[in-house]
Amino acid sequence: MHTQQLNAKEIDIVIAALGECYRRLSAAEMTAKELSQDGFALMFQSAYKHHAQEH
Repeated sequence: MHTQQLNAKEIDIVIAALGECYRRLSAAEMTAKELSQDGFALMFQSAYKHHAQEH
């Protein structure tokens, strides 16, 4: 994702989605290293959609 192409609202959503990903990993007692790249992409997409709907 290229942050230069995002507006301020989209950057806020990305930051919130990353925070949600961290929260989900913590709740699952996992580290990012234990998650595949595809797994993280799916989790991030889910978190991004959730936060995008709220804004």
